[in-house]
Amino acid sequence: MAYILKLLAKLKQNPVGSQQSAVDSWASQKKAIMDLLGGEVKLRSKRELIEKFIEENLPHIDDVDKIQDEFEQYWQDQQVLALAKLCEEEQLDKEQFNALIEAYIFSGQEPIRDDVFKCLGNRPSILAAREVGNRIIQKMKEFVEVFVEGMAA
Repeated sequence: MAYILKLLAKLKQNPVGSQQSAVDSWASQKKAIMDLLGGEVKLRSKRELIEKFIEENLPHIDDVDKIQDEFEQYWQDQQVLALAKLCEEEQLDKEQFNALIEAYIFSGQEPIRDDVFKCLGNRPSILAAREVGNRIIQKMKEFVEVFVEGMAA
C-alpha cells in the first residue's frame, strides 16, 4: 500500500505544462494506478475503494503530505461503514462480531459456526445453520481481505 500512496501523491502533484497536458498526465497516471490494482492479486479487492478515494477525496486534498493521513482516515471510515452494513444485512451484534473478526485477524483461525451464531440475535434452524454460518464466515473473510490484509504502509 505504501507504493500506492506514493503513486497517489505523484498523481496529485501539479504537472508542469499546459492545461491539456495536465489532464492527460492525470488520466494516464490514474490509469497506471488502476492497472496496478487490477494486476496485483492482493490489491484487486481494494480497487473499488481506492478508485472511490481518487475520484471523491483526492481532488480536495491540497497538501500532498496529507494524502497518507487522509487515505488512512478514509479507509477507517469505509471499514466502519462496511462492518455496519454487514452486521445489518446478517442481523449480527456489531460488538460481538467485531470481536470475532479481531480474533480471526490475530489467530488466523477461521471461527467455528457456533461462535458466529452467538453474534446472531436468533439462532438459525438446524436446516439453515450450515448455510448461514458459512455465508457469514465467507463475508467476514472478504471483509478482512479488503480492509486488513496488505494494508500495512
